[in-house]
Amino acid sequence: MVRAAIRQLNDKDVRQRRRAVRKLFELDDSTAIDAFIPLLDDSDEWFREKALIAIQKWASMKDLELAERLTSSKKVEERILASRIAPRIGKSSEKILERLCNDSDHLVKQNAWKVRLQIDEESIREAMENDETGVRILALEKIEEMELIDKEIIKIALKDKSTRVRKKIVSLLMARPELNTSGEYDKIIIDIAENDKNVQIDAIIMLIESERESELIREKIPEWIEQQNPQLVRAVVKSLKDKDWSDMNYLITAIFNSTNEKLISGVLRRNKSNEANDFRKEILLDERRSDVLRARLIEDLFGKKQNDEEFMDIVIELQNSKSESISNSAQMFIKSID
Repeated sequence: MVRAAIRQLNDKDVRQRRRAVRKLFELDDSTAIDAFIPLLDDSDEWFREKALIAIQKWASMKDLELAERLTSSKKVEERILASRIAPRIGKSSEKILERLCNDSDHLVKQNAWKVRLQIDEESIREAMENDETGVRILALEKIEEMELIDKEIIKIALKDKSTRVRKKIVSLLMARPELNTSGEYDKIIIDIAENDKNVQIDAIIMLIESERESELIREKIPEWIEQQNPQLVRAVVKSLKDKDWSDMNYLITAIFNSTNEKLISGVLRRNKSNEANDFRKEILLDERRSDVLRARLIEDLFGKKQNDEEFMDIVIELQNSKSESISNSAQMFIKSID
């Protein structure tokens, strides 16, 4: 049946030829690969595409000559195919992939590097030194799969000239905090937070979530917290959700000593812990704080009855506040829990 279908590939009737192609794919016999090679030069795009699929499907170690031919092809799609079948060729794949990794076409180069990195971890360092950002990103994607990662590679990525690369490695360190338990990269990450707006939030959150109280981090965090950046506020609030504040006293103190009212209210909102409630009461009693913040803290609790008698006494008293916004908020809170 295979030989009959192969003979039919040369039929003058296009419909018969297409039936033959479908039949050979259905039979799934790798010996049919040689019959598809001439179709690479067919005038009909449909047959050329099927030839590429057949070669990718059935190429094996015996097809070194075919792989070399594809590597030298003027057609981008054929050189890409060469990179995909290269690992099946054996040791000769190294030379094929090295050549394709230096191809003039971006897509060919990307595909070749992707394959090469999967079969040769030692090529990661070379990939990280490549001029193309996409190649360095591919190297980092390979690194993400590895349990043990060269510390020098991490430093190279953190100092990379590309924002995309720096963002990628910071995201990796966020996902795997055990890679930076000693804080050896903190200085570089702080530099990123200070100078790269596209990676700043991730870098700051990573340092916050590390819960390290190094002198450098303690010095910088108060500066960052003062920023009225809505994205940063949301990120900090999210990172503190369900966290034990006793493990990060310096950070919590910095937040409540800041002038960033949106951050303060965001951190306190929906937080029912004793620590949060103590800060809430302290702010409500502090007339140096803005009316807007104090009113907002009350409004965030509308409809939520409080068991803290001291808090209730404070709100009841604030119904008589000289500030109309605070007084109205206090009155509305009392009504909302009746």
